[in-house]
Amino acid sequence: MNDDLHQPRQIDVLRELGLSRTEAEVYVACLSLGQVGALSSYRVAQEMGRDPANVGKVVNALVHWQAVRVVQEKPRLFVAVPPDAFASHLVERLRKHGAEAVTLLESFATPAADGVAQALTSPGQALDRARDLLVGCHTSVVVMGSPETLHQLGADLEDVAGRPGCRVRVLSPEALASAVVDIGHLPVTGHVGSVEGDQWLHLVVDDSAWLTAVLGPAAMSGGPCGWWCYNSTIGRVLGEILETCWRSAVPLLPAAPAPVSENDVVIAPQEEPVSTVTPAPATRTGIHPAFSGVEQVRTSPQEASPPPPATPTPPAQAVAAPEPPSQAPSKPTPPQQELWSSPLSSEEADRAGFSFLFRHPGKSKKGGDK
Repeated sequence: MNDDLHQPRQIDVLRELGLSRTEAEVYVACLSLGQVGALSSYRVAQEMGRDPANVGKVVNALVHWQAVRVVQEKPRLFVAVPPDAFASHLVERLRKHGAEAVTLLESFATPAADGVAQALTSPGQALDRARDLLVGCHTSVVVMGSPETLHQLGADLEDVAGRPGCRVRVLSPEALASAVVDIGHLPVTGHVGSVEGDQWLHLVVDDSAWLTAVLGPAAMSGGPCGWWCYNSTIGRVLGEILETCWRSAVPLLPAAPAPVSENDVVIAPQEEPVSTVTPAPATRTGIHPAFSGVEQVRTSPQEASPPPPATPTPPAQAVAAPEPPSQAPSKPTPPQQELWSSPLSSEEADRAGFSFLFRHPGKSKKGGDK
């Protein structure tokens, strides 16, 4: 037989697969006697020092397990099935029984877990759960998070925004750009986001499912890094909080172009106008292109209205506005020439007694007339 020092572990492994201790011991004995050829219950019992009748009953059980195979009925002889074939049979047996158990127990499943918050144990699990919640979205998503986290979920958020009847709103501490997602710029103050590399996420889907997690260095402090839940009142509360934040955010809208003055060079119509929303100088590798950073030019509502279109000029390289014709010198108008010049002459001011209040172009620095 095999070394007795290794037999206990062999028996334990077979027991974990579903065999009893006696069945495991008889199967190991049959394997050790494989060089003998076909075996009988008496031969195996003699090798193990046990009752042949009891060993015969165990062999019948091993035939059911497909651990041994009968090669002759009278007298009954059998051989051990090789371990790889026996293990494959056990795995297939467990798979079939597992699938059957799921089918039979599904009717007993209830939505009792809804409304109960569940822990998120790692940043990867938090992102995977966030994507699962986005897949089940029907009407709305509102999300607030660090730029790195929003970059990782950018493609998923745009996919939801492309569905009919779904609206996606994103609150970001940095200016981001997207063609289909509504983005609001809301700078974060306080402890959240103050740590270098700190990442975080707040997500509400359909005003019921919610997720909140810390994904940066703080997530490595031990314990859950976040929580999530289906069909919870907390989802409505968190959604109202994010809705309030959304109303305070600055929509990232394109600013109005600057008006063209008379002295500016008029650009030919075929040239493309300069956009007021320009891409960031550098885009990090792995960031979704639709959520790349932009430099947003903010304008007031009065400035946002576009100016009247300039009269198009014939295509040319650059048409300079004509210089105003030179005019003959006229009598100077004091208020236009100098802001604080006196409307009175120096003599009239001296007679009035307050000439010291004014600086007269006609007087020298010492006070005398030129």
